Amino acid sequence: MSDIGGGGDEVLLDAPGFIRVYKSGRVERFLPVDFPPPSTDAATGVASKDVPILPEAGVSARIYLPAPPSSGSYGGKLPVLVYFHGGGFCLGSAFDAAVHGHANRLAAAAGAIVVSVEYRLAPERPVPALYGDAWAALRWVAAHAAGGQGTEPWLAAHADLGRVHVGGESAGANIAHHAAMRAGAEELGHGVRLGALVLIHPYFLGGDSSETDEMGAALLRELVRLWPVVCPGTSGCDDDPLINPMAEGAPSLASLGCRRVLVCLGGKDPMRGRGRLYCEKLKGSGWCGKVEDWEADGQGHGFHLSCPTSAEAEAQVRVIAEFLSYG
Repeated sequence: MSDIGGGGDEVLLDAPGFIRVYKSGRVERFLPVDFPPPSTDAATGVASKDVPILPEAGVSARIYLPAPPSSGSYGGKLPVLVYFHGGGFCLGSAFDAAVHGHANRLAAAAGAIVVSVEYRLAPERPVPALYGDAWAALRWVAAHAAGGQGTEPWLAAHADLGRVHVGGESAGANIAHHAAMRAGAEELGHGVRLGALVLIHPYFLGGDSSETDEMGAALLRELVRLWPVVCPGTSGCDDDPLINPMAEGAPSLASLGCRRVLVCLGGKDPMRGRGRLYCEKLKGSGWCGKVEDWEADGQGHGFHLSCPTSAEAEAQVRVIAEFLSYG
Protein backbone atom coordinates (compact mmCIF):
# COMPACT_ATOMS: atom_id res chain seq x y z
CA MET A 1 0.00 0.00 0.00
CA SER A 2 1.33 3.44 -0.83
CA ASP A 3 1.20 6.38 1.55
CA ILE A 4 0.20 9.03 -0.99
CA GLY A 5 -2.34 10.68 1.27
CA GLY A 6 0.21 12.60 3.32
CA GLY A 7 0.39 12.80 7.08
CA GLY A 8 0.67 9.03 7.43
CA ASP A 9 -2.84 8.48 6.05
CA GLU A 10 -2.37 5.08 4.43
CA VAL A 11 -4.22 4.38 1.19
CA LEU A 12 -6.38 1.25 1.32
CA LEU A 13 -7.59 1.47 -2.28
CA ASP A 14 -6.65 3.66 -5.19
CA ALA A 15 -8.74 3.30 -8.35
CA PRO A 16 -7.40 6.13 -10.53
CA GLY A 17 -10.12 8.36 -11.90
CA PHE A 18 -12.76 6.77 -9.68
CA ILE A 19 -12.13 6.60 -5.94
CA ARG A 20 -9.39 6.65 -3.33
CA VAL A 21 -10.03 5.28 0.16
CA TYR A 22 -7.74 5.95 3.11
CA LYS A 23 -7.23 3.86 6.22
CA SER A 24 -8.44 6.80 8.33
CA GLY A 25 -11.85 6.56 6.66
CA ARG A 26 -11.32 9.53 4.38
CA VAL A 27 -12.71 9.02 0.87
CA GLU A 28 -12.00 10.92 -2.33
CA ARG A 29 -14.31 10.44 -5.32
CA PHE A 30 -13.16 11.65 -8.73
CA LEU A 31 -15.97 10.87 -11.16
CA PRO A 32 -17.70 14.10 -12.16
CA VAL A 33 -21.41 14.04 -11.41
CA ASP A 34 -23.90 16.31 -13.12
CA PHE A 35 -26.94 16.95 -10.93
CA PRO A 36 -29.90 18.19 -12.99
CA PRO A 37 -32.80 19.50 -10.91
CA PRO A 38 -36.14 17.68 -10.85
CA SER A 39 -38.34 18.90 -13.66
CA THR A 40 -40.88 17.99 -16.30
CA ASP A 41 -38.92 16.18 -18.98
CA ALA A 42 -39.40 17.79 -22.38
CA ALA A 43 -38.97 14.54 -24.32
CA THR A 44 -41.28 12.28 -22.28
CA GLY A 45 -43.50 14.59 -20.27
CA VAL A 46 -42.50 12.75 -17.09
CA ALA A 47 -42.52 14.99 -14.01
CA SER A 48 -40.03 14.49 -11.17
CA LYS A 49 -39.44 15.82 -7.69
CA ASP A 50 -37.19 15.03 -4.73
CA VAL A 51 -38.66 13.56 -1.55
CA PRO A 52 -37.21 12.61 1.86
CA ILE A 53 -37.38 9.01 3.08
CA LEU A 54 -35.18 9.04 6.20
CA PRO A 55 -34.49 12.77 6.59
CA GLU A 56 -32.39 12.33 9.73
CA ALA A 57 -30.07 9.94 7.87
CA GLY A 58 -30.01 11.70 4.51
CA VAL A 59 -31.84 8.95 2.61
CA SER A 60 -34.10 10.38 -0.08
CA ALA A 61 -35.44 9.68 -3.55
CA ARG A 62 -36.29 11.30 -6.83
CA ILE A 63 -39.81 10.26 -7.77
CA TYR A 64 -41.06 10.21 -11.38
CA LEU A 65 -44.68 10.51 -12.47
CA PRO A 66 -45.57 9.71 -16.10
CA ALA A 67 -47.58 12.24 -18.06
CA PRO A 68 -51.31 11.44 -18.17
CA PRO A 69 -52.83 10.38 -21.50
CA SER A 70 -54.23 13.02 -23.82
CA SER A 71 -57.54 12.72 -21.97
CA GLY A 72 -55.86 14.40 -19.02
CA SER A 73 -56.53 11.58 -16.54
CA TYR A 74 -54.72 8.32 -15.87
CA GLY A 75 -57.76 6.08 -16.02
CA GLY A 76 -56.45 3.98 -13.17
CA LYS A 77 -53.66 3.60 -10.65
CA LEU A 78 -50.03 3.21 -11.78
CA PRO A 79 -47.54 0.50 -10.85
CA VAL A 80 -44.50 1.52 -8.78
CA LEU A 81 -40.87 0.63 -9.47
CA VAL A 82 -38.48 1.25 -6.55
CA TYR A 83 -35.10 1.63 -8.25
CA PHE A 84 -31.46 1.63 -7.10
CA HIS A 85 -28.60 3.18 -9.08
CA GLY A 86 -25.24 1.52 -9.67
CA GLY A 87 -21.69 2.58 -8.86
CA GLY A 88 -19.96 -0.28 -7.07
CA PHE A 89 -21.76 0.59 -3.80
CA CYS A 90 -19.42 3.56 -3.42
CA LEU A 91 -20.10 5.86 -6.38
CA GLY A 92 -23.05 7.34 -8.25
CA SER A 93 -26.29 9.02 -7.30
CA ALA A 94 -30.00 8.86 -8.01
CA PHE A 95 -29.64 12.52 -8.98
CA ASP A 96 -26.93 11.98 -11.61
CA ALA A 97 -27.92 13.13 -15.10
CA ALA A 98 -27.57 9.68 -16.71
CA VAL A 99 -29.59 7.97 -13.98
CA HIS A 100 -32.17 10.76 -14.11
CA GLY A 101 -32.55 10.36 -17.87
CA HIS A 102 -32.90 6.60 -17.60
CA ALA A 103 -35.56 6.93 -14.91
CA ASN A 104 -37.51 9.34 -17.14
CA ARG A 105 -37.43 6.83 -19.98
CA LEU A 106 -38.44 3.91 -17.75
CA ALA A 107 -41.35 5.84 -16.23
CA ALA A 108 -42.61 6.90 -19.66
CA ALA A 109 -42.25 3.50 -21.34
CA ALA A 110 -43.67 1.47 -18.45
CA GLY A 111 -46.36 3.94 -17.43
CA ALA A 112 -45.05 3.50 -13.90
CA ILE A 113 -44.15 5.70 -10.97
CA VAL A 114 -40.39 5.31 -10.48
CA VAL A 115 -38.93 5.91 -7.02
CA SER A 116 -35.18 6.29 -7.62
CA VAL A 117 -33.51 5.94 -4.22
CA GLU A 118 -30.55 7.99 -3.00
CA TYR A 119 -29.03 5.49 -0.56
CA ARG A 120 -25.94 6.12 1.53
CA LEU A 121 -22.70 5.01 -0.07
CA ALA A 122 -19.93 2.71 1.11
CA PRO A 123 -17.37 2.72 2.59
CA GLU A 124 -18.89 5.38 4.85
CA ARG A 125 -22.09 3.29 4.96
CA PRO A 126 -20.61 -0.15 4.31
CA VAL A 127 -22.23 -3.23 2.91
CA PRO A 128 -24.42 -4.76 4.32
CA ALA A 129 -25.58 -1.69 6.27
CA LEU A 130 -26.70 0.17 3.15
CA TYR A 131 -29.20 -2.60 2.42
CA GLY A 132 -31.12 -1.11 5.32
CA ASP A 133 -31.62 2.08 3.31
CA ALA A 134 -33.16 0.02 0.50
CA TRP A 135 -35.54 -1.72 2.89
CA ALA A 136 -36.52 1.61 4.41
CA ALA A 137 -37.36 2.91 0.92
CA LEU A 138 -39.61 -0.08 0.21
CA ARG A 139 -41.37 0.28 3.56
CA TRP A 140 -41.81 4.01 2.88
CA VAL A 141 -43.61 3.19 -0.36
CA ALA A 142 -45.69 0.48 1.34
CA ALA A 143 -46.79 2.99 3.98
CA HIS A 144 -48.96 4.65 1.32
CA ALA A 145 -51.28 1.62 1.20
CA ALA A 146 -54.54 1.56 3.14
CA GLY A 147 -53.86 1.84 6.84
CA GLY A 148 -50.43 3.36 6.35
CA GLN A 149 -49.19 6.82 7.21
CA GLY A 150 -47.62 7.71 3.86
CA THR A 151 -48.06 11.34 2.87
CA GLU A 152 -46.39 11.68 -0.54
CA PRO A 153 -49.21 13.05 -2.77
CA TRP A 154 -48.10 11.36 -6.01
CA LEU A 155 -48.08 7.94 -4.36
CA ALA A 156 -51.26 8.57 -2.39
CA ALA A 157 -53.17 9.70 -5.47
CA HIS A 158 -51.74 7.58 -8.28
CA ALA A 159 -49.90 4.48 -6.99
CA ASP A 160 -51.28 0.96 -7.28
CA LEU A 161 -49.80 -0.60 -4.15
CA GLY A 162 -50.83 -3.99 -5.44
CA ARG A 163 -48.16 -3.62 -8.12
CA VAL A 164 -44.95 -2.66 -6.34
CA HIS A 165 -41.76 -3.77 -8.04
CA VAL A 166 -38.07 -3.40 -7.21
CA GLY A 167 -35.08 -3.09 -9.53
CA GLY A 168 -31.69 -1.60 -10.15
CA GLU A 169 -28.60 -1.55 -12.28
CA SER A 170 -25.18 -3.01 -11.44
CA ALA A 171 -24.65 -2.62 -7.67
CA GLY A 172 -28.23 -1.36 -7.55
CA ALA A 173 -29.34 -4.70 -8.99
CA ASN A 174 -27.44 -6.43 -6.18
CA ILE A 175 -29.25 -4.19 -3.69
CA ALA A 176 -32.60 -4.94 -5.35
CA HIS A 177 -31.94 -8.70 -5.14
CA HIS A 178 -31.24 -8.51 -1.41
CA ALA A 179 -34.32 -6.36 -0.87
CA ALA A 180 -36.40 -9.02 -2.62
CA MET A 181 -34.80 -11.73 -0.51
CA ARG A 182 -35.68 -9.81 2.64
CA ALA A 183 -39.22 -9.37 1.35
CA GLY A 184 -39.45 -13.16 1.28
CA ALA A 185 -38.64 -13.30 4.99
CA GLU A 186 -40.30 -10.14 6.33
CA GLU A 187 -43.44 -8.21 5.54
CA LEU A 188 -43.27 -4.75 4.02
CA GLY A 189 -46.42 -3.85 5.91
CA HIS A 190 -49.99 -2.83 5.07
CA GLY A 191 -50.50 -5.92 2.92
CA VAL A 192 -48.00 -4.81 0.27
CA ARG A 193 -46.06 -7.56 -1.51
CA LEU A 194 -43.41 -7.32 -4.18
CA GLY A 195 -44.58 -8.23 -7.64
CA ALA A 196 -41.43 -8.28 -9.76
CA LEU A 197 -37.65 -7.91 -9.58
CA VAL A 198 -35.70 -6.26 -12.42
CA LEU A 199 -31.92 -6.81 -12.45
CA ILE A 200 -30.00 -4.76 -15.04
CA HIS A 201 -26.40 -5.97 -15.48
CA PRO A 202 -26.32 -7.36 -11.92
CA TYR A 203 -23.14 -6.88 -9.88
CA PHE A 204 -22.42 -10.42 -8.70
CA LEU A 205 -18.86 -11.71 -8.32
CA GLY A 206 -17.19 -15.04 -7.54
CA GLY A 207 -16.71 -18.20 -9.53
CA ASP A 208 -15.05 -18.69 -12.90
CA SER A 209 -14.54 -15.65 -15.15
CA SER A 210 -12.74 -17.49 -17.98
CA GLU A 211 -15.36 -16.48 -20.57
CA THR A 212 -14.41 -12.80 -20.42
CA ASP A 213 -11.66 -11.08 -22.41
CA GLU A 214 -8.45 -9.59 -21.02
CA MET A 215 -10.00 -6.17 -20.43
CA GLY A 216 -12.98 -7.72 -18.67
CA ALA A 217 -10.70 -9.88 -16.54
CA ALA A 218 -8.76 -6.76 -15.48
CA LEU A 219 -12.01 -5.06 -14.48
CA LEU A 220 -13.09 -8.08 -12.46
CA ARG A 221 -9.76 -8.07 -10.61
CA GLU A 222 -10.36 -4.44 -9.65
CA LEU A 223 -13.89 -5.23 -8.47
CA VAL A 224 -12.61 -8.14 -6.38
CA ARG A 225 -10.09 -5.72 -4.84
CA LEU A 226 -12.84 -3.19 -4.14
CA TRP A 227 -15.22 -5.60 -2.43
CA PRO A 228 -13.47 -5.91 0.98
CA VAL A 229 -13.15 -2.11 1.08
CA VAL A 230 -16.91 -1.57 0.73
CA CYS A 231 -17.75 -4.71 2.75
CA PRO A 232 -15.09 -4.98 5.46
CA GLY A 233 -16.56 -8.10 7.07
CA THR A 234 -16.56 -10.18 3.89
CA SER A 235 -15.29 -13.71 3.71
CA GLY A 236 -14.30 -13.17 0.06
CA CYS A 237 -16.06 -12.98 -3.28
CA ASP A 238 -16.34 -16.72 -3.84
CA ASP A 239 -18.34 -17.61 -0.73
CA ASP A 240 -19.88 -14.34 0.45
CA PRO A 241 -23.60 -14.50 -0.42
CA LEU A 242 -23.83 -10.70 -0.39
CA ILE A 243 -21.78 -10.47 -3.58
CA ASN A 244 -22.28 -14.07 -4.75
CA PRO A 245 -25.85 -15.19 -4.02
CA MET A 246 -25.11 -18.41 -5.93
CA ALA A 247 -22.36 -19.41 -3.47
CA GLU A 248 -22.53 -22.74 -1.69
CA GLY A 249 -24.24 -22.16 1.63
CA ALA A 250 -25.94 -18.94 0.51
CA PRO A 251 -29.59 -18.46 1.47
CA SER A 252 -31.80 -20.40 -0.92
CA LEU A 253 -33.07 -18.40 -3.86
CA ALA A 254 -36.33 -20.28 -3.37
CA SER A 255 -37.20 -17.71 -0.68
CA LEU A 256 -37.06 -14.76 -3.11
CA GLY A 257 -40.03 -12.59 -2.18
CA CYS A 258 -41.53 -11.81 -5.57
CA ARG A 259 -43.44 -13.60 -8.32
CA ARG A 260 -41.43 -12.63 -11.43
CA VAL A 261 -37.80 -11.79 -12.26
CA LEU A 262 -36.21 -10.18 -15.31
CA VAL A 263 -32.42 -10.23 -15.73
CA CYS A 264 -30.98 -7.92 -18.41
CA LEU A 265 -27.44 -8.67 -19.57
CA GLY A 266 -24.83 -7.13 -21.82
CA GLY A 267 -23.14 -9.51 -24.22
CA LYS A 268 -19.72 -7.99 -23.43
CA ASP A 269 -20.31 -7.43 -19.72
CA PRO A 270 -17.64 -9.40 -17.80
CA MET A 271 -20.28 -10.18 -15.15
CA ARG A 272 -22.80 -11.57 -17.63
CA GLY A 273 -21.86 -15.13 -16.70
CA ARG A 274 -22.88 -14.47 -13.11
CA GLY A 275 -26.21 -13.11 -14.34
CA ARG A 276 -26.81 -16.20 -16.44
CA LEU A 277 -25.93 -18.46 -13.52
CA TYR A 278 -28.33 -16.51 -11.30
CA CYS A 279 -31.16 -17.33 -13.72
CA GLU A 280 -30.19 -21.01 -13.80
CA LYS A 281 -29.90 -21.29 -10.02
CA LEU A 282 -33.20 -19.49 -9.52
CA LYS A 283 -34.98 -21.84 -11.92
CA GLY A 284 -33.56 -24.86 -10.11
CA SER A 285 -34.08 -23.59 -6.57
CA GLY A 286 -37.72 -24.54 -6.15
CA TRP A 287 -38.81 -20.90 -6.31
CA CYS A 288 -42.38 -20.78 -7.57
CA GLY A 289 -42.12 -17.71 -9.79
CA LYS A 290 -41.12 -17.04 -13.38
CA VAL A 291 -37.69 -15.80 -14.47
CA GLU A 292 -36.83 -14.26 -17.84
CA ASP A 293 -33.53 -13.05 -19.25
CA TRP A 294 -32.69 -10.69 -22.09
CA GLU A 295 -29.25 -9.97 -23.55
CA ALA A 296 -28.01 -7.04 -25.62
CA ASP A 297 -25.55 -8.57 -28.04
CA GLY A 298 -22.15 -6.91 -28.09
CA GLN A 299 -22.94 -4.40 -25.33
CA GLY A 300 -20.93 -3.76 -22.18
CA HIS A 301 -21.80 -3.11 -18.57
CA GLY A 302 -24.07 -0.09 -18.14
CA PHE A 303 -24.30 0.67 -21.87
CA HIS A 304 -27.79 2.17 -21.40
CA LEU A 305 -26.25 5.00 -19.36
CA SER A 306 -23.32 5.78 -21.66
CA CYS A 307 -25.36 5.40 -24.88
CA PRO A 308 -28.96 6.06 -23.80
CA THR A 309 -30.35 6.68 -27.30
CA SER A 310 -28.74 3.62 -28.90
CA ALA A 311 -31.01 1.00 -30.43
CA GLU A 312 -29.91 -1.50 -27.79
CA ALA A 313 -30.62 0.86 -24.88
CA GLU A 314 -34.05 1.67 -26.26
CA ALA A 315 -34.74 -2.04 -26.75
CA GLN A 316 -33.75 -2.77 -23.15
CA VAL A 317 -36.16 -0.10 -21.87
CA ARG A 318 -38.95 -1.61 -23.99
CA VAL A 319 -38.23 -5.09 -22.61
CA ILE A 320 -38.40 -3.82 -19.03
CA ALA A 321 -41.59 -1.86 -19.74
CA GLU A 322 -43.27 -4.89 -21.29
CA PHE A 323 -42.17 -7.09 -18.40
CA LEU A 324 -43.61 -4.66 -15.83
CA SER A 325 -46.87 -4.34 -17.74
CA TYR A 326 -47.75 -7.93 -16.81
CA GLY A 327 -47.10 -7.52 -13.11
